[in-house]
Amino acid sequence: MGSYSPYASNVDEDDDALVFMDEASDIEDGTEFDTDSQVPWRILIVDDDPDVHQSTLFALGGETIHGRNLHFHHAYSGAEAIDVLSKCDGISVILLDVVMETPDAGLKLAHYIRETLGQGDIRIILRTGQPGLLSEREARENDEINRYVLKSQITRTMLMDVVASELLEYLGSEA
Repeated sequence: MGSYSPYASNVDEDDDALVFMDEASDIEDGTEFDTDSQVPWRILIVDDDPDVHQSTLFALGGETIHGRNLHFHHAYSGAEAIDVLSKCDGISVILLDVVMETPDAGLKLAHYIRETLGQGDIRIILRTGQPGLLSEREARENDEINRYVLKSQITRTMLMDVVASELLEYLGSEA
C-alpha cells in the first residue's frame, strides 16, 4: 500500500487527477475506517461572503477525510451560526470568518460557542481576510480558537490539511 492520505475523493472515477482510498483502509496506527458505516463529518461554514462558501465547497466538496464524507452546513452571520448549532448536533469543525456583521463578529461567536453553549470539542478554524484585526500570535493565545489561517494564503491542499488535522484533534477530544 502507498503512503497514507487522510482524504480521498468521492467524485466520479473518470477524474484521473484524484487518488481514491479503499472503502476500508488500514492507516499507520492500524485503525480501520469503513466509509459505509461512518456518519459524515459535519462542517459549519460561517462567512458573510457567498463566494467563500462556494470556494470552500469547490475545494472540499466530494472529499473523504479519515474515512468519512464531509457534510456542510452554512451560516452567513453569527446569529445564523447559533441557529445552525442549536438545530444540528455533531458539528465537528467550524470554518469561521472574523469580520461579518461587525469587525469582531467571529471572535464573539467563538466566545459564545465556548462559554455559553459549552462546546469545547468543536474545532474552530478562524479564516480571515483582514489580518490587521487579529494577528496570528493573538489567535494562538486565544483559547477559543484552534487554528488561524489567512484567506489570501490558503490553498486547496492547505485547507484540506488543516481540516484533516483538526478532525484528528476532534477525534482525540471525543475519546
